[in-house]
Amino acid sequence: MTVRSLLVSLALVALGVAGCASVKSVADREFAAGNYAAAAAAYEEALRSEPAARRDAALRLRLGLAYAMPGSAHDPARAVELLRSMPTLFPNSGAAAQAVLVVPLLEQERRLADELAAARLQLAALEGAVKERDEQAQRLRTTLADTQAQLHRVREELEQLKRIDLKRGP
Repeated sequence: MTVRSLLVSLALVALGVAGCASVKSVADREFAAGNYAAAAAAYEEALRSEPAARRDAALRLRLGLAYAMPGSAHDPARAVELLRSMPTLFPNSGAAAQAVLVVPLLEQERRLADELAAARLQLAALEGAVKERDEQAQRLRTTLADTQAQLHRVREELEQLKRIDLKRGP
């Protein structure tokens, strides 16, 4: 059972306990309580099961906002889809006017999230390159130290050969 179906089931159980309460009223309570995943599931159920809900601009706005909120129901693409359709479905409603204001923010959030993901990838690549360069620098330091040691031994040998040669004379 998915989390979403569990939430819908819980909303429907709450509906049954509430007696004559509608799925929409359950969703409204969940939304007001900040339980956006449960609210989204209940609003979706209301859209499926209650014909009047399909004509409710406030319901569609809250559903879009529930998907826009950070948390387990966070689905900016679904939020944009719902909110962007509101001016067409509900041209003279205040809820549609509010939706029009939210859509650019959600689109900006998506762009910023994409930029952040790209920056993280770039950072990981740069960190990998830095690590590779650090390893290369360490290998060069080791090679340099070995070469300096060899040079020092060669110079000592040359000095010994000079001394031997000087002792032999012309």
